[in-house]
Parts: sequence; C-alpha cells; structure tokens
Amino acid sequence: MCYDKAKLKQEHKKLVSNITHEQHDVYNTIINDVNSNQGGVFFVYGYGGTGKTFVWRTISAALRSKGEIVHNVASSGIASLILPGGRTVHSRFEIPLKPNEDSTCNIKQGSHLAELIIKCKLIIWDEAPMMHKRCFEALDRNGEIQGQTIGCENITIPKENLLKCSRDPIVTIVESTYPSHSNIFYDPTYLENRAILAPTLDVVDSINEYMTSLNTYEGNTYFSFDSACRSYSNIDLLADVHTPEFLNEIKCSGVPNHELRLKVGTPIMLLRNIDHSVGLCNGTMMVITKLGNHVLEANVLSGSSAGHKILIPKMALTPSYLRLPFKFQRRRFPLIVSYAMTINKSQGQ
Repeated sequence: MCYDKAKLKQEHKKLVSNITHEQHDVYNTIINDVNSNQGGVFFVYGYGGTGKTFVWRTISAALRSKGEIVHNVASSGIASLILPGGRTVHSRFEIPLKPNEDSTCNIKQGSHLAELIIKCKLIIWDEAPMMHKRCFEALDRNGEIQGQTIGCENITIPKENLLKCSRDPIVTIVESTYPSHSNIFYDPTYLENRAILAPTLDVVDSINEYMTSLNTYEGNTYFSFDSACRSYSNIDLLADVHTPEFLNEIKCSGVPNHELRLKVGTPIMLLRNIDHSVGLCNGTMMVITKLGNHVLEANVLSGSSAGHKILIPKMALTPSYLRLPFKFQRRRFPLIVSYAMTINKSQGQ
C-alpha cells in the first residue's frame, strides 16, 4: 500500500499512450472485469516480444495508482525480477516446491498473508505454462477460481529472416548473432543485447564450446564432486553401482555438467537462487572477471544488480530429474556458460 500513487498515475498515462491495439484489447478486458468485481481467469498467450510484460506493467500501474493491491508473480526468479514488485509463485503463495495431488498453499487463516490475498484485486501470473498443474490446483483449493480465456495475436517469423547456411551451422549462427565476436571478450556490454537460443542442451553445449575456443584468455577447467545421496537406505549398494565415473557422465537440465571450462570474459548464467533481494536468481546473466580455485568473481549483466561484482562459491546441487531412478549430489559452481541457452531457460530474460 506504500506505492507513490501520483508517480504511478504518470507512469500509467505514459504506458497507455504507447500500447498497441491488440494489447489494448487485453488491457480493457481485464480492467473491466476487475472494476466490475466479477472474478475470472484470463490466459493471455503470445510469443516472446509481443509485449506481454508491457501489458502487466500497464495494468499494475492502473490499479496500484488507485490504491488497489496487485500480486505480480512469476514461475522463476529471473522472470519475477522484470515485473514491478514481482515475487516467485512459491514465495508469494507458499506453494510446496514439490506439490502432489492433495497439496494446498501453506497460508494460515487470519495471517497477514491471508488478509493480503483477500484484499487483492488481481493476480498476474507470468510464465504460467512453465509450472506443473498441481501448483494451480494447490492455489485453487485456497479459493474458488472461475475460468475465461482471451488471446493475443500470434506472430510468425517471416521466411526472409531465416539464416542461409552454406557451411557449419554453428559458425553461421555465431557470426550472425555476434558479427564482431572478438568484442565479446573485451567488452562485456556487448553481451547485454545478444543471445543464441537453442532447442536442446546438446546444441547449447556445442555453441558454448565453440565460442569458448575463440577466447584467447587463459582459463581454468573445473570438475565436480559427485556422490549418491545418503538419504537412501541402501547407500552402500548404490555406491558400488553408481560409481563416481558413472555419475560424472550424467547430463540433465537444471544442473551443470561435470566438467566446466571457464575463461575471463566468459558469459555465465546462475542455476540457483542465491539472493533474490539483490537480483541474484536462477537465470541471472553475468560475465567472469576473475578465476579462483574455490571462488569466482563475476560482473552482473542483468537485473537490479547489473554492473555490480559478486563472488560465487561452490554449492551442493541435487537435480530433480524425474527420469533418474535415484538421487545424486553434484558439488561445483552453480552456473553454466551461456553464449547460448535453451529456449526454456530464456524465459524472463
């Protein structure tokens, strides 16, 4: 309730003046529903770059300038940072990290959070399709939700914008995205507005390895320490079957590979939430400035801490990969090289 209403009114006036026709339809539909107090759920769909976040900012400014409460939440830490007053879904609504079919939000009746949600006029849930349906069911059990659907205009890529590859596709993509790729290693700001998105981890690794080989700085290669989790009763049997060599070969989403090759000037991405209050979340982009044996120094490229230097320690990471019939722990730096990233990982950037 402590927002500067006068400032938000001016911001809302500016945002509305720049809104497109399609965005205005979404804006009017949601604002009219809020003002009539009918209640409903709206699914706004659009490809990256169609201005969904711009609509969220406009709607938030419209309601908060009148003293209303809006909950801006997102499915990941990095996505929540680009929303005004954004929080992660699990943090705001106390949703269990691993919800089951009977899960509910851990909100106590009569608590401050319960009162805040009761007074809330609108919940904006960004990147909703990235969440498991049980997260929505858990929130639904804490209050009735009625459904309605609206959509934004879809945008397709014109054929004339597709790259024409006459040799190695990786080289073609790199030269198109980073036409002066030598600048990357000497000017970190060159990375702020460029990224390569790939469909699979294998393609990401190939591009990252190629770009790292172009960096003339000296580097270090770091290896993880892998072990089977001791929460299992048959840990001794697992140790015989799941040897360190076997665990080292495992590659899965959400956890870095066993071998990590870094150089000064290498762009990296955090894989864990370190400190949300200063913008150091899963997905935060940085660039390496110093290499140590146990700690890395990096300059933040995105978020509220952009331009600040931070120290990154090694951490114990346990992947929640459903295809693995066992749990293992990988101790190493919670980051990956990010000249390229998967499309899913780019959400919120």
